[in-house]
Amino acid sequence: MEEIGTVNLVANHVRRWRLHDGSGTLPAGWIVLMVTEDENQWWRFECQSEGDWHYITGTEWSRFVQPRIDARLTLYAQQDGENFHRMKVIMRGN
Repeated sequence: MEEIGTVNLVANHVRRWRLHDGSGTLPAGWIVLMVTEDENQWWRFECQSEGDWHYITGTEWSRFVQPRIDARLTLYAQQDGENFHRMKVIMRGN
């Protein structure tokens, strides 16, 4: 899986995550990211771009981040034939 970006979630990420798309796979403009960690749970995050930077924001993002403060999150690009992105969340101490 090609990595888009990684972050250690802190309190200011509850509002938004500003990331540089290391893979170059996120489209420009405003999109909705469909994301799964294990294909049993799904999230839809709002994402917008400004130049080379992307911002993941919105109510769903805030609800996702709040219980995961201090976790490490990695977002991966879509695989061939998939219309969603994957992520890996490692909680502190794991």
